[in-house]
Amino acid sequence: MSEKQHPIVALKQPQRPQRSRSPRNNLLLSLKKNDLELDFYSKLMDKLLEKVLL
Repeated sequence: MSEKQHPIVALKQPQRPQRSRSPRNNLLLSLKKNDLELDFYSKLMDKLLEKVLL
């Protein structure tokens, strides 16, 4: 039996466009900003409650 040998050809992988990291950074900045706002309002509420309850 003689079978024809086919050369092995590497398939070209489809190129994905490079994603910029800005959405992730924006999300982190947004989370930090929200955390700071939450911290600010939390402290403000604590102070108000102290004045109301005392």
